[in-house]
Amino acid sequence: MSTKLFATISVVVDLDDPAEQFLAQRFMIEALGRVTQQLPEIARSAAAIANRFITGVAGAEEVIGERVHLWQAIEGRDQSSEPEVLKIRTAICVLHPMDMGATADTLELFFAFWQRGGLGLPELEAAVKNKFGI
Repeated sequence: MSTKLFATISVVVDLDDPAEQFLAQRFMIEALGRVTQQLPEIARSAAAIANRFITGVAGAEEVIGERVHLWQAIEGRDQSSEPEVLKIRTAICVLHPMDMGATADTLELFFAFWQRGGLGLPELEAAVKNKFGI
């Protein structure tokens, strides 16, 4: 299902356009915010920090600090298929800078980690519909 959602978004959204990269990041932040209670405790603040960053309240240093904190939490098992690790990696995607030329890759990983980590598909579909109307 998440592969289908990514394919649909990538047809509708130009992920090389900075304005649309912003939309992709806002989408991921909204989606993660919908499943905060499904995340491991260590990753629950990621959505709030990302939201504060995108609205200009938090600085890049706070986002980077949170991303480092999450990577440290899965150190040594970052390639694991454990649902907890995959959920944390989903949160890391949300904190990834979207202007680095890898927006499509980040979004694709976000969808893959989301699905493989067992996060709620109804919440993901609702976020896609809300942000992109599809």
